[in-house]
Parts: sequence; C-alpha cells; structure tokens
Amino acid sequence: MHSAHVKNTIRYYIVIVIALIFLFFSGNFGLIDVQKTALIMAVGLDREEDTFIVTSQIAIPQSSKQGKASQTVQIVSRGKTVADAFEEINAKTGWYPKLVFCKLLVVGEKTAEQDVFDALGFFLLDEYMSDNCLVATCDGTAKDMLNVTALVDPSGSVAMQKVLSPHAERVGTVLPATLREFAIGYFSDGKSGYLPILKTQPQQEQIGDGGGGGSASEGESGGQSGQSGQGGQSSGSQSNGQSSGTGSESGSQASESGGQDEQDKPVFSAGETALFYAGKRVGKWSVEETFAFNAVEHELRLAAYSVEEENAVCTLTIKRNGHKNKLVLGADGRPTIKLEITMAAGLLDNSKALPLESVRDVGDVPEGAFAAAEKLLTAQISSAFEKCRACGCDLFGVREKLQKYESRRYEALKDEALKNALADIKVTFRNVR
Repeated sequence: MHSAHVKNTIRYYIVIVIALIFLFFSGNFGLIDVQKTALIMAVGLDREEDTFIVTSQIAIPQSSKQGKASQTVQIVSRGKTVADAFEEINAKTGWYPKLVFCKLLVVGEKTAEQDVFDALGFFLLDEYMSDNCLVATCDGTAKDMLNVTALVDPSGSVAMQKVLSPHAERVGTVLPATLREFAIGYFSDGKSGYLPILKTQPQQEQIGDGGGGGSASEGESGGQSGQSGQGGQSSGSQSNGQSSGTGSESGSQASESGGQDEQDKPVFSAGETALFYAGKRVGKWSVEETFAFNAVEHELRLAAYSVEEENAVCTLTIKRNGHKNKLVLGADGRPTIKLEITMAAGLLDNSKALPLESVRDVGDVPEGAFAAAEKLLTAQISSAFEKCRACGCDLFGVREKLQKYESRRYEALKDEALKNALADIKVTFRNVR
C-alpha cells in the first residue's frame, strides 16, 4: 500500500509539471505587447473650467539592436474626468496606458485652486497605481513643467524625482509628499496637507552687475545655506527649443534635432512648499520655513544651517535632531503647542579665516554661533506656524492632538482650536562633541 501511494504521488507531480510547461509555452497569459503599451512615468494635471487636461510622460521602448537611448514623449489629452482623458490616449495613439510605473504627479496652478482630489481621486481608485507615488505642484501649468528638458536627466520627471528624493528631506531642503500621505491629511479632521512647489532655474548664475536673477540670493537669505538656490525662481517652465503639446521628445538626440544646447538646460528646485486646506492651495512656505518644519517633524542628517554672528557667516552641520511636540490647554480652553527642538551640530565652514586650533575639529564652533542659530530657527518655526494658523492649515496637528488628549472637550473647541492656538517654541543647539 505504501509503495502504491508513493507511485501515485509521483504521477500527480509529473502531471502538474507537464501542465505548467504547456501553459508556459502556449500563451502570454493575456499580457499586452510592450509595443502596444504606454508606460506612463509621470502625469501632469491641469484644468480649464470643467475639463481636465492630462499630460502623460510616456517612455518609448527602444530596441537593443538599434543602440539608441530611451526616449520619452508627452501626450496631452482632455476629458470631463481624468479617466476619460486617459482613454483618449488609446484613441489617439493605439497605446494602452499603464500607470504601474508612474512615480510622479504634478498638479498645475489652476487645478490647485479647486479641490485637487477632483483629479487625484482617480489615482486612489486605480488598483495598479502605487500610493507611494510622489505628488508636487507648480506655478503655471503642469504641462509646461513636464515639457522641460532638464540638465541632470533627459527625462524631466526623473530629474524632478531627484530633487524630491529622501536625501533632500534628510538635509531639510525639501518636503516631499506621497499620494498616500497627502490623502491621509486630506481625509483627516484637519483636512490639511502640503506639496513641494516645483520650479526651474538656470544652471548657471550670472556673476557681477547682472546679479543672479534672485534665484540663489533668496535661498541664502535668512542665513540658511542648506537651501540656497531653492527659492525665488521664476515660475516659467518652458525651456528654449522645447516643443509643446503632443509628441514632445526628450532624449539623447535632442541636440541633433535642433533642441536645447547643454548650457541652456535648466535645473529644478522644490524648496518652497504649498499649504493645502480641504484640497485647495491656501498658502506657501518659504525655503527657510520649509527647513524649519523639517526640523520640527522629521529627522535631519548632515543638514547645513548658516547663521550670521560678529560680521561673519558660520555654517553649521546638523548631525542629528530631536523633537517633542505636545498640546497644553489653558484655563480658558486656549490650546498651546509646546515644541522642543534639539540640534546636535558642529562647524562646517566659516566666511572668515579661523585660527589653526579652531579648524582641527568640527566641535570647535565659534562662540555665539549656537545662540544665533537658536534665535534664528525659533523665528523661522514661529513664522511657519503663524502662516498655518492664518490660512487654517493644521500641519502642526493642533486638532489631532486635541482629539487624542482632550477628547471630552474636542467637539466644543475644535472649530476655533487652530485659530486660537499659541506656539511655545524652545530650540537648543548642542555640540556634537
């Protein structure tokens, strides 16, 4: 009996293996041919009244035998819904749009004036779309932003993703946001969220009387070098020699087709941050305020922070930070957010030459630098909080903490909680040694 059972088991396994081999060699399991598929890398969302304008940046597969670099094209489509606009891609080109590789959504200025989830709701419903997709906004149209051929990568969307990288968040220069994070803020009681503002700027700044066009100087104002060159850029995003509409190409052959010269290609920045309430853009943080919020909410590593003291500018390197954030209710029911920020920092650079004994170790920070840094960062955090309070964007979590720790008084206080809130901020810089 035992021997017969073993033989039957072997027969079953042989039948299963033969069936799998037959399936493997007999069909494609319903997969769509790559030549008929539009692999969408990024999507721009614009609006004209009740019409959605969708700009899809599509990767064009190149045969390895041709020896050509990969290319991208921008297809512009319209519809009463975002889904309608995507269906138009198939009607125009014969390609079937696939969002599984989409890593970036860019929300245009007009789209951000209304509830952005009128457009973003489609991506939450799409089962193939990753909720870790990056979301950003811009001044002007998302179409123009995606049409830019940048210096650092032939594909504009890839260049934008580099600016919105986790490293940029760790050094405090950018506040990246994913679709999941932005949706959580939108559907919470606070209805608040933020998106980085994508901008373009020239790769080379002018020297001398011509100035720098304001793009670098504004990033450095307020004594903050970690974000230099990130703010104050012009919102125009079309670059010379770049065609718009359908069929805009960005690839290694741009120069051969009369496209941009290498020195004319811009770079991207995202140091400023747009504030959203109930899905609408209601305010903006500067580069300095973006860094300040990063110091409050996220972990910083090797971030540069510059302060002015005794006619010299001292740049500190922030090795790590700690933060505490709690809510206290006064006797009159007025909430106060208590923020305690600790920065472990050392010396990175100084605008004036230092004596030998001061340049041997990063722990030799000039006297008064920490005090100046504490005062400056406190003011920047306070400014970021006041902007949130003025526009009703509860990014510091006043309502959330009120609901969590004072649930019995939440219903009575929630409507005026943010408007009446105060911020008690304590910033401490300590030496890494």
